[in-house]
Amino acid sequence: MHDMNMDTSMGGDMGGMMMNMGPLVWGVHLNVIFMIASGVFYLICAIAIWKPFRREKNELVGALFAFLVYQAISMFFMGVEMKTMNIMYSNIAALSIFIGSAYMLKFPFSRLAEKTRKTIFSLILMVLLAVFVWFMQTPERQMDLMHLVLWYDLVANGIIVGGSILIFGFKTSETMMKTKAIGGGTGVMSCCIIANMAMLSGALFTSTIFAFLAPVFILYSLRTAKNTTTTPINAVPTVS
Repeated sequence: MHDMNMDTSMGGDMGGMMMNMGPLVWGVHLNVIFMIASGVFYLICAIAIWKPFRREKNELVGALFAFLVYQAISMFFMGVEMKTMNIMYSNIAALSIFIGSAYMLKFPFSRLAEKTRKTIFSLILMVLLAVFVWFMQTPERQMDLMHLVLWYDLVANGIIVGGSILIFGFKTSETMMKTKAIGGGTGVMSCCIIANMAMLSGALFTSTIFAFLAPVFILYSLRTAKNTTTTPINAVPTVS
C-alpha cells in the first residue's frame, strides 16, 4: 500500500503540470488519447523517413530522424504516465529526450572535424546520462525531472538545434537542402518551443496541435525536396 501511494503521489509529475486533462472518452481523458496518438504518429513518420536517412546519411536528416524517434517515445510514455500516474513512465520519456538531444546536437557542430564531432557527442551524452542518474536517486528529484526536461528540450532541441537548422536553411543556396532545412527547422521549433511552452502552461490541447504539426512540416519538406533537382547529398557533413 505504501508503494502504491508513493507511485500515485509521484504521478503528479506530469498530471499536476497539466490543469485540463479534457473530457473522458471511453473512460480515458481525451488529452491522454491525444498524447499517446501523437507518439504513434511520430513513430509512423520516423519509419517514413528511414529510407531517406539511410540513403543520404547526413547530419541534417539524421537530426530530423532522431527528433521523430525520441518524440515518439517521449510522447507515448508521457501519455501512459498521465493515464497510470506511475512516474516510471515519465522517467522513460525524460531519458528518451536526453538521448535524442545528444544525437540532435550533432547538427550545430556538423562543420567541425569528424573526430571533434565524435568527442563532443560522447561528452554531451555522458553528461546527460549523468544528470539523469542523479535525478533517479530520490523520489523528490524524479518528480522534478520532467519539468526540467521540458525546459531543456525547449532550449537545447528547440532553440539551439531547431534554430541552427533554420539558419542553415536560409543561408544555403542549395535548393534541396534549403527546403529540407527550413521545413525541418520549422517542425522542430513548432514542437520543442511552442508545444513545450503550451504544455508547461497547462494548455495540453494547444501543445498537441503544434506537436502534430512538426512531423507534417518535416515530411512535407522532405517530399518536396525529393521532387526538386537532384543535388549532392554531402551539402552537410555525413553521419559518422
